[in-house]
Amino acid sequence: MDKQLLTQMEQLRKKMIEAALLNESLQHLDVLVLSQSLDEIIVQVQRERRAL
Repeated sequence: MDKQLLTQMEQLRKKMIEAALLNESLQHLDVLVLSQSLDEIIVQVQRERRAL
């Protein structure tokens, strides 16, 4: 498992939560963009786990 991906995933998750709290909305563009980026990393991690 790539620890760099896991670290990046955690950082994006924190940024997404901060953006949601700051904008008081889960539908704010900043939150959605971060969520999509996080989704891409999650899929990549799942693929790596499946390949093991």
